[in-house]
Amino acid sequence: MCVIVDIRFLSTFLEVAQTRHFGKAADNLYLTQSAVSARIKLLEEYFNTSLFIRNRNSIQLSPAGEKLVPYAQELSSKLADAKKALNQESVQFLCCACTPNAFHASLQQPFAQISASFPDLSLRTELTNIENLSRQLSERTMDLAFTTEPVKLDNIESVILTQVPLKLFCHQDDKGWDNYVHIEWGHKITDQLFQQYPQCKQARLKTSSLQIGLSQLNQAESGFALLPDNQYYPTLKQLPMEIALSVPLYMHSVNNNDAVGLKEVKDYFVEKGQSAG
Repeated sequence: MCVIVDIRFLSTFLEVAQTRHFGKAADNLYLTQSAVSARIKLLEEYFNTSLFIRNRNSIQLSPAGEKLVPYAQELSSKLADAKKALNQESVQFLCCACTPNAFHASLQQPFAQISASFPDLSLRTELTNIENLSRQLSERTMDLAFTTEPVKLDNIESVILTQVPLKLFCHQDDKGWDNYVHIEWGHKITDQLFQQYPQCKQARLKTSSLQIGLSQLNQAESGFALLPDNQYYPTLKQLPMEIALSVPLYMHSVNNNDAVGLKEVKDYFVEKGQSAG
């Protein structure tokens, strides 16, 4: 049987080797446990040997697995370096990624202004989900990442740039608590909101996207939602709240990354975050 080995299989092998636990490795890589098991199985088929000794309460590297570790580490590092070098062309650039809510809640203006602050640097930016963002950080193909929730990876430096206040907004002529649009800002915020305002549990729409939530409000021309208080909503008014809610904005980078301009760009975002807070 022909088995094609993906570089991500080796990254998965290294994560299991470090955690000695398929479930923990799956959590750290934002994969299902079955996906992790499938990748390890394909690697074992490729090398025609067992890489782990599976006991009931523990997982240990087999002798073959112990031998594979340094090769997997070197190959993963070399391929990540090669991918970065091939993408560099002749311009120094940094790769950034944001989860959509992190970008729309607080980063639109800093990213719009960054070209003027760093005219000699090319910044490549994408919006993606936290699973893909975490994978790119783990594979060292991403220099900077921004999220509204923590990233569970080793060898990652994470700082909170600011806390974005959240307020309830509704359309100007709305008077009641009908037609709530629930935008997911994290379990902790949701629990606090529902505890104080149990009527919000009956949401007409639930979404993880700030943009989708705003679009629904604008199209329906009624309803209310929990939105960042650092933006202007011309057709909405703020409702009084008895609790203070805010969502953290995280910046993540891989330790020991000496990419040109990275330190300066990180300092720039820290400064912007402090001024925003």
